[in-house]
Amino acid sequence: MLVRTGSHWSFESERALENIVADHLQSLLSLNLLHRQYLCQGEICDLVATNVDRQLVIIELKNSEDRYIVQQLTRYYESLTLEQPWSDQLDYTQPARLIAIAPSFHRHNFIDRKYNRLSLEFFTFQVIQQQERFWLQLSSVDAHDTTSIPLNYTEVSLPPDDDLPAPPQRLLEALGAMPPDAQQTILALRDRVLRFDPRIQEVETAESIGYGRGQKNWCVELSFDRKQSGPILFLWLPLLSHRHKKAIGRHRIWTDWATILYWAHVPSGLGQAKPMEEWQQIPPEKHPRKTLAGGKFKYVANGFSPNVALHFGCTEQTASLQAIVDAALQQWQARL
Repeated sequence: MLVRTGSHWSFESERALENIVADHLQSLLSLNLLHRQYLCQGEICDLVATNVDRQLVIIELKNSEDRYIVQQLTRYYESLTLEQPWSDQLDYTQPARLIAIAPSFHRHNFIDRKYNRLSLEFFTFQVIQQQERFWLQLSSVDAHDTTSIPLNYTEVSLPPDDDLPAPPQRLLEALGAMPPDAQQTILALRDRVLRFDPRIQEVETAESIGYGRGQKNWCVELSFDRKQSGPILFLWLPLLSHRHKKAIGRHRIWTDWATILYWAHVPSGLGQAKPMEEWQQIPPEKHPRKTLAGGKFKYVANGFSPNVALHFGCTEQTASLQAIVDAALQQWQARL
């Protein structure tokens, strides 16, 4: 969620900033959220909201300085007033509020606003670290009012004098959004993998961090998705299909970092598989074209049963993540 640049902290992406502002819109601006990423007349509005007076409020977020934010808000206003969604919750006869949130504003923004007839409000934000806590501070450029909310983020504590190389910055940034005990569990997992065999390398790619030899021969992978706060685990384990008794496949592992909850064979990427509980929270029109459990691809993740551990190479039935990781490591070593 957060990244360190020198002595300063910022959001890793505009989506991370949007997540925080959307979740705390009432605390930050006394507004009620109507929709995120709303598509209207070919334009995508970051946030559409309202207040107690039923005014239309359009919010555009930038994670870095941008010269054209006023023009964007003007186009969004035009599109929304033409379509007039949520007419039961909004009073379109009232003037709309257009809000821009960015770390800083280019001087062109102020020129554009000066000659615009709409009501445009500028807010700057910054991430502040106070001892072990992080805060988002939002400040009105015009009224000089400031509001702060705490961020669910902690700087990762590393063991002193560790003989292993420091964890990649991307991993540390992902761990910061997780509870301290989960942070230490994942770091301990990394430690276990790297110490298992001196030939295991830690390889960074654009999407993930892999553990094995070179770019291809991996046994463990930590992947990252901006929609998820923590890393996503993949392990190379035997395929269950009877046609591939000795074949090894890349499996996505859903875990609480102590036990395995679900798994699915995902040859590449993040895959479309999800536990059924997650599918049930998604509108059916957004499901894949094929039925969830049929066809060439399997879209429903398997609930993990301890007896599956035997097939994965464990000596006893278990749902322990550590035991399954050890099985993946041993099988990787045997393939060298």
